Amino acid sequence: MLTQFCVPPSQFFRATLVTLCLLSSPALVQAADFRVATPAELDSARKSARPGDVITLGGKDWHDVRLKLKLKGTPEQPITVRSEAAFTGASSFNLNGEHIILNGLTFRDGSLETGHVLLIRGAHNRVTRCTIEAYNPDDIDTRYQWLSLDGHHHRVDHCRFAGQNHSGTTLVVWLDEEGEVGRHRIERNHFLNRPRGNGNGFETIRIGTSETSLKSAQCVVSENLFENCDGEIELISNKSGDNVYERNTIVGCAGALTLRHGNNCIVRDNLILGSGDRHSGGIRVIGEGHQITGNHIAGVGDRIDGAIALSAGVENPKLNQHAQVRNVLIENNTLIDNAGKDIVRGHGLGSRSRTLLPENITIKNTRHSGKPTMKQLKPTDVGPDAANNKQ
Repeated sequence: MLTQFCVPPSQFFRATLVTLCLLSSPALVQAADFRVATPAELDSARKSARPGDVITLGGKDWHDVRLKLKLKGTPEQPITVRSEAAFTGASSFNLNGEHIILNGLTFRDGSLETGHVLLIRGAHNRVTRCTIEAYNPDDIDTRYQWLSLDGHHHRVDHCRFAGQNHSGTTLVVWLDEEGEVGRHRIERNHFLNRPRGNGNGFETIRIGTSETSLKSAQCVVSENLFENCDGEIELISNKSGDNVYERNTIVGCAGALTLRHGNNCIVRDNLILGSGDRHSGGIRVIGEGHQITGNHIAGVGDRIDGAIALSAGVENPKLNQHAQVRNVLIENNTLIDNAGKDIVRGHGLGSRSRTLLPENITIKNTRHSGKPTMKQLKPTDVGPDAANNKQ
């Protein structure tokens, strides 16, 4: 009888319907954990994987494997690919996906002939707690990149890149695709021990190329630690617009944080310490609309003739030439015991048709004493072993 219901019938049936819908909701379905030990098993898991699932690479080291993986998770339920084994030999990993987390991949005792050790395509992917160490060929001129980012909205965090000694950028952002590109976050990583190269192409980070330098990349490079990265004069090579470099620690690196191409970038609250390396540098500026604020530069050498170098420009420059420096704000920087001048106006004047001096430069509140206001990052703060690497 209807009088036996504790609630009105209409409400009872609505409650039952809601319960059934919740039980059938994908969010409540238990995620699968696939354990694989070979590329064939990985391919099978890839075909079965759904949002929220975890794929674990186990077994012995994966030697001479060229993996190409295409997966798609969701913002609420990313697919995680984690590794308990190392990649060796001529191994590489190419991911094309959305909302995928690569966790704990390690590359060691190997090398390539060309291409990329790790190539990330698609959108909203994360590379975390990964390591590439001494993945070097016999010939210093063999060029390949260690980590390449295509697409948009990727995050690279708590990774370690150590001991690269050959031609090719350690971490490079490519902007040559149509549609949305860039907007990556590169944070809390440890870059260390890159010996000096024999020319161009030995950057630690590069965002963009000369050809794509007028694009807006909107990347953030934050709270990374660079130690003894001596590859070339451009430790960081900015070749695009609207990027932010903040709260990084640079110690004993024979190069400079260089805004080589592109406009409207922000360099703020970075700690740059020469640590006795006479080839170390500070911040080198080319282009328009940049803001150089709150940085602490101490004890750097004369690699760029001073702590902050504003380059001389070329009239009607091509994309690969030096644009004139204009409309730049330099404020609240602390410059202590650096070789050369504090701020160089017209670095490289007279070379390669560079005749234009910087214009409309605002310099405020330069300090020559005091402790850094930002934290000096240590290896325990960054990289795969950092205590706070879960976020």
